[in-house]
Amino acid sequence: MSESEGNSFNENEDDQVVGLVEYINDQNAEIEQANLILEASESDSCTYSLGYMNRQALYACLTCTEKDKLPGAICLPCMYECHEDHDLVELWTKRNYRCDCGSDKLTSECKLEPSKPEANDRNVYNQNFKGLYCICQRPYPDSENTDEMVQCIVCEDWYHSKHLGTKDMNPDDYSEMICSGCTSKLSFLPAYSHLIVTDDSVQNIEKGDESEDVDVVDTVKESEDNVENGLNVVSKDMTSDNAKAGTSSGENCKLINAKYPKKINGSSFWVEGWRQELCTCSNCIELYKTEGVPFITDQQDTLQAYENKSRERMIAKEKQSEDGLSKALSSMDRVAAVELAHQYNQFKEELGDWLGSFKGDKVVKVEDVQEFFSGMQARKRARMDDGIPPSFCR
Repeated sequence: MSESEGNSFNENEDDQVVGLVEYINDQNAEIEQANLILEASESDSCTYSLGYMNRQALYACLTCTEKDKLPGAICLPCMYECHEDHDLVELWTKRNYRCDCGSDKLTSECKLEPSKPEANDRNVYNQNFKGLYCICQRPYPDSENTDEMVQCIVCEDWYHSKHLGTKDMNPDDYSEMICSGCTSKLSFLPAYSHLIVTDDSVQNIEKGDESEDVDVVDTVKESEDNVENGLNVVSKDMTSDNAKAGTSSGENCKLINAKYPKKINGSSFWVEGWRQELCTCSNCIELYKTEGVPFITDQQDTLQAYENKSRERMIAKEKQSEDGLSKALSSMDRVAAVELAHQYNQFKEELGDWLGSFKGDKVVKVEDVQEFFSGMQARKRARMDDGIPPSFCR
């Protein structure tokens, strides 16, 4: 959810102008971000049969939702095929979700996979499905609040930076954010406070008079008492003594005898790769399940892993496209192939020269772009009128 597009243009009474480098960079960034979200979810089939997918691009359909009900979400292929021109809410990506198209959450049938016998009981819904975000429950985009928004990796809601309970953080300085509500609920996070991005002006780690010893088994038991989801937890007759003795339940636990702050205030911002540092002993794994975050140690759960999958697919498509172009050129008449290659190189050279003329603070107007392409067309017509083949004239 970037504001780059809105910040690209500076209006005055006469013209709408934009710094060329800024405009190109903003447009390229937006296109790349859209491709990274959509590419990994591209398919010709509904994703329902794939089950609760690790992560996928989703859209809530307001058109197919009954009044006063929370909308369901559809996969990218169903968005194209079954919900074209509908009132949709872009949800970015969500984890462990199965497509709702054709289910009792929506009034329409799925054209791609009509038979869906099982209800999506494991899907998790929040206010985002109604187009509302943050603790202020505002829509996006929002004319009343243009603040940048950041997604929590736990609840997957989006928050305005001023509502995170900390000072503004530079997105380049951290990898993932956990909102203040989720940070306060996860008992194990203070033990990893050394992986939080902070500076002297951010006092969001409450150290107290002294740090506390960690007893993972007791923590699991306390969490179990507060959770009513029936998940398996560590046996209640297990003690911290046998965990410390190195049994299979607490073997090599990173939190045994660890010292850590009592509390993290506000939202927490984490360094790249911090999830890899989390303990994966059986006690801690059960603790993550009990506290509702079994995905926290899964490296494929991260948005970065999802985007890397998109990058791999885009590279493969680009290679396939290049191979197809080479094959097409090789099958063409030699004169036609030379003509096509020459025109491409000529356009590339002229465009490069034109872009090079806009340096420093010089801006490019709509009229400048129109003049460039009009000039190209005029030069091409002049060459054709002179009877000179385009491939052999400049």
